[in-house]
This record gives sequence, structure tokens and C-alpha cells, in this order.
Amino acid sequence: MIAPVINQQQVAAIVQRSDAIMSTAGTRSAPAWLREPKATPAEQAAVTPQLDKQGANILQEYAAQYAPQSNGKAQAWLRTRVNGVPVVPPNLHGKALQEYVDHTLMAKEETSAKTLVFISMDMPHSLLRRWFKEVADNKHLFETTVFVLRGWPNKAEGLPEMISTVNKLMPSFKKTANVEINPILFTDHKVNLVPVIIHQEPNQQWGVMVGDEYGFRGAVKRIDKGKGSPTKVRGEAWKVAEPNMVAVFQQKIKHFNWKTEEAKAKAHDWQSVRARLGDPLPDSLRGRNYSFNPSVIATRTIRLPSGKLLVRKGQEIDPLTMFPFPWSQSYIVLNPSQPWQVRQVQAWESMYPNVVIMASELPATWQGENAVVNALNHPVYGIYPGLAQRLGINRVPALIQPDHDVLSITVPKEPLPGERR
Repeated sequence: MIAPVINQQQVAAIVQRSDAIMSTAGTRSAPAWLREPKATPAEQAAVTPQLDKQGANILQEYAAQYAPQSNGKAQAWLRTRVNGVPVVPPNLHGKALQEYVDHTLMAKEETSAKTLVFISMDMPHSLLRRWFKEVADNKHLFETTVFVLRGWPNKAEGLPEMISTVNKLMPSFKKTANVEINPILFTDHKVNLVPVIIHQEPNQQWGVMVGDEYGFRGAVKRIDKGKGSPTKVRGEAWKVAEPNMVAVFQQKIKHFNWKTEEAKAKAHDWQSVRARLGDPLPDSLRGRNYSFNPSVIATRTIRLPSGKLLVRKGQEIDPLTMFPFPWSQSYIVLNPSQPWQVRQVQAWESMYPNVVIMASELPATWQGENAVVNALNHPVYGIYPGLAQRLGINRVPALIQPDHDVLSITVPKEPLPGERR
């Protein structure tokens, strides 16, 4: 079977939301209920039943700390944390997709969320497919249920592959359940086994069911009847296969060589600039002074929006005289790889301060460009292809100066080896 094409707009939306997690993860403090004084051993023994062996190591601390937050404030506390990285449903287009990217659709989901289902792609896909379908087929469940993943495989294609897998488990392209990636929720609830279902009971308190014994709807019904338990594993449970992406990002940032990557980025950007700019003119061999008429012939009649005639077809246009103000700026074009041309431009700079300096070919590296700029104490730009022809030059270095209705061009002779300094 050919895998469906990954929508890059979906990937971009997820990456945008990952920034939100990374910007808050470092400063996030523990929830209020985690900062409350610990109960005495006697109190813990009274509220903590004997754990099944399967979940003893993972759920013991989770169970002892979850009970205090099952109160009237739990709903608001929980909703403030349904803000992770969503996997964009494949049926979102146009306005709905834009709302999703802009977080407004996610805000609506957070407001109505009454059930969180912590899952992992290590769970049987047949089970996930069945639970996704139960939620997607029921409007009320769709509007109030969010499935939560902790992360994605830590490899280059990990995120697109997970999106593709999740989308394949949905009932159809147009009928999906809400799935998001939120490692912070896993950390806050200390979830290390899945599935874990956290659901708001009719009395507005929150209940928990761990394991797959009763299925999704069965687990919700038992929680509604007050039969949920954060301390017992019912049926099968699986370890969370996905890494905590906050921890992964923090580790990568810790060992990331910013200076090396900055140098690579500058080098890559500089090569892009060099490919876009430049006109490799030959170096001057013999000196020459001449004039060049930059006039052009209009190929069509041009009028202003008011209808006033600006230029007639066939009319000669001289840019040096058509403007109401004089053209006083001079231009210098050089090959910066030739030291003698750099020295010639330095001499011209002392005589003509109002100049624009351009390179026929930019230096091979960013460092080389900086060296030329420092030597001339002046910005050096790459000449646009075709501009040399409009300025009337075909060799470098060249000094171009406006002289009434023409350009006066000076091309010095290349000095002999013995004459070079």
C-alpha cells in the first residue's frame, strides 16, 4: 500500500505549537496540588490501597498525589494544560485549518474537554482504531475527548511518520478524533503506563481508570459511577514508547554547537547570495576613458493614472535628464580578488566620497567579504546581472560618473608587476 502524502502545512502547524511547549517548559512550576504538604504515613496507608504488581513501580506516587486534586478546581486546572502540540486532523481545510493553526480551535476544545485519554503508539493499533472510531462517531464524545501522546520517535522523520500513522488509524479522512502531543500533561500526571483515562464525573469531580479491560466507553461509565481507580491496573497496560519531547529538546539544546551551526548558516546564506548576484567581467588590461549614453527607447506609450501622457512609443528616454533633480552619485565596480583593484578603489574613494561600490564577483566566503569591506571602509554590494551593460562597462575596475546627459567612465590600466605595490 502506498503511504499517503504528508501535508507539510500540517507539519508546520505542529512545529509552531512545539515552540509554545518549549517556551513554557523551562519556567513551568509544579501544580499547586503537588506543592501541598505530604500526608503522614498513616494518612497515606488509609487512602492508598494495595497496588497490583503490574503498576506498582509506576503508579504508586501518581496515585498518592492525584487524589488531592479531585475537587471543584480540577476542571480549570486540567483545561489549562490541554495546550500541547496537536496532530492536525486530515479533514481540516480553509478557515477551520487556519483556526487550528491560530490556536482558536484548540481553545474551543480545551473549554469543553471532559475526558483525557493518555495513549502510546505502542498500544495495539486495533485498540486505538476502535477507540478513535468510538469518539469520532459520537458528536458529544468528539467535542469533549482529547487523546494525548507524549512525543514522537526521536529521528528526522519521526513526526511526519507519526502523523501518517495516526491518520491511518482514523475512521476516515473526514471523520477523526482529537489527538495532541503534550509531554507536559504526561509529566504533570506522572503517566508512564497507558492507557490512562481521566474523566469528569457527573458530580464535577475527576476520576481515573488505568488499563484497557473495560474499553473506552466502559471505563467512562465506571468512572461516572464512582468506580474509577488511579491505583489499580485493569486489564492490559503498556509502557509509553514515545520519548518526552521536552527532555529531548532540552538535551539537544544543551549539546548543540551554536557557533558551528551559525557559521554553517552564514556560509550557506552567503553562497545563495553569490549565486544570485554578480557579473564576472574581465579585468582591465589597457586604460580607457569614454562616455556612454544610458538612454533607452520606449517600446510603448505610457500614461499616468490621470491620463496625462508620460512617454510616447519610440521616444528616447535619458535617465540622467528626465528627473527634476541632478544625478550626483558615482559608481565603482571592481573585482575584489585583485589587490591592485582594491588599492585603486581606495584612491577613488578619497576623491569621490558619494559612491556606491559593487563587486563583479563577491568573495568566496563571508569572511572574505568582511575583509574587503574593512579594507575599503565602505559597504560592497554584488552587482545585479545586466546592470554592467546598463552602465556601459565591460571591464573592471571601472569608475562611472554622471556628466550631464551621459556617463563618464574611467577604466585604469592594470599596473605591470614591477609597478604594483
